[in-house]
Amino acid sequence: MTLFAAPLFTTDWSLTGALVSVAACAVAVVALAKLADTETAEPEGRRPGGRRAAVALLLWPTSVFLVAGYDESLFLALAIPAWLAARRGRWPLAAALAAGASCVRITGLFLALALIVEFFGSGTPVRRAGWLALPFAPLLLRSGWQRLNGGDWLTWGQAQEAGWGRWFVWPWESLASIWRSALAEERSALLFQMELAGAVFAVGLVLLLLFLRRWSELVYVGLQAGVLICSASYLAIPRAVLLWWPVFVLVARAGARGRWWVLVVYALLTTPLMLLNALTYLESVRAG
Repeated sequence: MTLFAAPLFTTDWSLTGALVSVAACAVAVVALAKLADTETAEPEGRRPGGRRAAVALLLWPTSVFLVAGYDESLFLALAIPAWLAARRGRWPLAAALAAGASCVRITGLFLALALIVEFFGSGTPVRRAGWLALPFAPLLLRSGWQRLNGGDWLTWGQAQEAGWGRWFVWPWESLASIWRSALAEERSALLFQMELAGAVFAVGLVLLLLFLRRWSELVYVGLQAGVLICSASYLAIPRAVLLWWPVFVLVARAGARGRWWVLVVYALLTTPLMLLNALTYLESVRAG
């Protein structure tokens, strides 16, 4: 829908998509910094975590998609402020922003479920729980529209299966498939190796959130990780992590109290992969 404004700026739809992504990325980075400041606030009042979280997001291996014509930035520009509003107890605003995020990506479903957990864990009066239904509305309306136009309630899932080869299998079956692809002597093997590394990272993150008892974040990340790992083929797991802001908040927390080396190690691990992915993406754009 944001592309409808294209004629106001340029007739190039690709450029417009990139401009929308860059603007949304700026909003998402600022919101993430504010969220991390809140999460890493120290007793003396200093809030050092925001910049570290922002840098961690921008250095993630697939961060090129934040400024390309994709929907990750726009989703984050709505979802992170929604989460920040929820943490501040501003549930009508949180629900409205989450509904906007649900209009952008199916990931809004997981955000809506996580907000329910956050709500009941915050001690908010139950009479305000009605707001939690709002983020589900765009998803239901979309499914209803597809059904009325000759489709099915689950058309999105059917499109994933037909177009991307995504359907649910046991996790050991998908692991065996990606393992064979990652060991193949082909140029594409590197991509499968990154997917495999992303799956390992996702499992480790879920276990960490479980250990830290961060229940709402566990719901948000864990459900997505489960869907991705139980897919017939691992597809864009490192890219999906871009939407998992708890990762970058945890990096900011780990680097608090003078532990600057945490961010240095993080940057040394992620920056080469980020540059590699950016070059690969630019090569594919030029080839297209």
